[in-house]
Amino acid sequence: MAYVNTIITRATPIGFKLPPIARRFDVSMFAAGGIKTIHNDEDAARAEGLDGPVAVGPQVAALIFRMMGMCFGKGWIVGGRNAITFRRPVDVFDYCIARGVVKSKELEGKDKMRVECAVWVETGSGEKAIVGTCSGLVAV
Repeated sequence: MAYVNTIITRATPIGFKLPPIARRFDVSMFAAGGIKTIHNDEDAARAEGLDGPVAVGPQVAALIFRMMGMCFGKGWIVGGRNAITFRRPVDVFDYCIARGVVKSKELEGKDKMRVECAVWVETGSGEKAIVGTCSGLVAV
């Protein structure tokens, strides 16, 4: 099981900071074919008690998944795991950054190692909107 072009390898040390993935969201990303929702309409969001439109959670979480794909390549696709918690909504116009750090490594079978990472998405104000762990496989 040789994974090429990955950032994380068996030699990656505990504490290694994953390369961040960033994105600025925009209300146009959450268009729903003319349907007004809490993701694309000020009035609909306020009717639900929100300050304004909020980004779609899975699209925010996708920043973490892109980071993991970049770090593990096929080891994320064939063996990736995640356990994330959505802590707060993200404003539809916010700038977000997915970050992570390697927290443990454990052999899995004869030819693989599972590398677990603490992961999170920070909003432009530095608040953590999503937190959790993700892991992928690397060759031993």
